[in-house]
Amino acid sequence: MTLRYDFVGVGGLAYDLVLRVESLPIADEKYMARLIGKFPGGFIANATCAAAHLGLRTGYAGWVGADTEGDMLHNDFVQRGVDPAGLVHVAGHSTPFTVVLSEPGGQRAILIPHSPLFELPLTNPQLALVEQARAVLTFPRDLEWFSKLRRYTLQGGGIIALDIENTVPMQGHALRQAIRLSEIVFLKHSSLPEIGIYALPDLVSPGQWLTLSSGSSGVYGIAHGMLSPVFQPVLPVDAVDTTGAGDCFHAALITARLEGATLVEGLRFATAAAALKVQHRGPRTGLPTRAEVEAMLA
Repeated sequence: MTLRYDFVGVGGLAYDLVLRVESLPIADEKYMARLIGKFPGGFIANATCAAAHLGLRTGYAGWVGADTEGDMLHNDFVQRGVDPAGLVHVAGHSTPFTVVLSEPGGQRAILIPHSPLFELPLTNPQLALVEQARAVLTFPRDLEWFSKLRRYTLQGGGIIALDIENTVPMQGHALRQAIRLSEIVFLKHSSLPEIGIYALPDLVSPGQWLTLSSGSSGVYGIAHGMLSPVFQPVLPVDAVDTTGAGDCFHAALITARLEGATLVEGLRFATAAAALKVQHRGPRTGLPTRAEVEAMLA
């Protein structure tokens, strides 16, 4: 069966209110901030757009409110070549948003207000979209939701990639089970105290890639059968804004995996994509094309 999509993102959609601050806040202080703008965002949605810029056939499934912000997110998908066939506009609800605090050096903090749209079940049309994908990127919302998503992904012959943000609700045994059931897993550096670099081999299943970001220094990666992780340092560039860089990295690594690259090759390709992204402000501004990534690596 020929699958319609190379890459489908599920969930993780919001618009970003980006504020410029001279330094990130500490407790009990008051700060002046400058509004940079309102941008389409959301970590899974950003990665889906990045995959489209890299030349993949992309689709998206998720939820927005029946409001102008929801229309903005829909239209941005269309403009970037992402098929929004699985995007549901929910009447009576506002579109989810995040507040991004960005400082001149490129570091940022992100605030995520809760939305009831984060808890909706997947619809049959959304699951049909997933079944047509070579790769599906999502996050561990809860084990029942994830397991259903994985089942439909596998029915179509695809692989599933899991982005484990620091704010994900799934924890403990359920999270470990979701990790083992995913072909690609993206972990954050803040998981280091709980997991540990050299505990990673115990988490890796056959056919799986697992990465662990160490922030601004680089990323560790490990595949099944490796005795210890490999480390890919960041490429030296003048960072303007790191918002969306990790999402771009994830899309690029999935792209490399789909094209038969090794983990080491994929980490290098994805790191170059992220290095291009951080030179632009906003979560989707400056998403690189394949030609731009290849030129940086040449």
